[in-house]
Amino acid sequence: MEEELREHFGDLLDEDTLELLVRYARGEKVNLEESFRVEGVVVGVGDVLKIRRGDDVYEVPLECCKDMFELGYLVRVKSKVVRSERDFEVVGDVSRTVQGIFLGKNGSRFALAVGNSVWICVGNVECDRGDLIEVKGFNQGEKFFVLGYRNLGKADVGEMWTKVRNVIPLKLVNLRGRVSGLSGEKIVRGKKMAIIHISDDSGRIRVFLLGDNASLYKYLDVGDWIELYNCYARIGYDGEIEVVCDDGLAIKVF
Repeated sequence: MEEELREHFGDLLDEDTLELLVRYARGEKVNLEESFRVEGVVVGVGDVLKIRRGDDVYEVPLECCKDMFELGYLVRVKSKVVRSERDFEVVGDVSRTVQGIFLGKNGSRFALAVGNSVWICVGNVECDRGDLIEVKGFNQGEKFFVLGYRNLGKADVGEMWTKVRNVIPLKLVNLRGRVSGLSGEKIVRGKKMAIIHISDDSGRIRVFLLGDNASLYKYLDVGDWIELYNCYARIGYDGEIEVVCDDGLAIKVF
């Protein structure tokens, strides 16, 4: 029976679902709650266990074992309600603590200078530009999700921006300049997009603001200072170099 199901469904079945189907085919009673399974990082512990997986946060009621979960633990939960230790597995602590300089934020995302690089972080922090902060969190994809932080005082932001004339295609860049053109907003493939131009003392460049970054567009005017972090440079349709700010971060500097 097991081999027949494997052959029929192929890679569509994981091991847990396969086991449930085999038991069902044998006439055994199957609890549908057992078909629930999620793996992610703990971001909240209380009456419910909050688990982050990518951009989604799952909530699982806890009826026991609260003291076995800590923020930053990677866990596998096998039931829609945790009633015993059989309903979950703690893989380990995947959190880390780093220090960096707070550069600015856009909504719940903020830029943090860590060493010679800039990290795009997700979390609610109350900081001023130039604050040295220590953050505890974990990486998922290109983002660092913050579980907690503390302010350590002031630091020197320094120079970390590339001049427009020095932008190289297929590289990540940080840019700082004044808005020199606003070309409108639109929806492309279900995703919000805004087009602007920014200029510094070396030149002018087209910038595509995508997703959450596009929400900044309505607050911009020509002449405003703007900073772009971890944005991708490419050759545009007209042969000119342009910058895409999607997983990166755009910040209006007041």
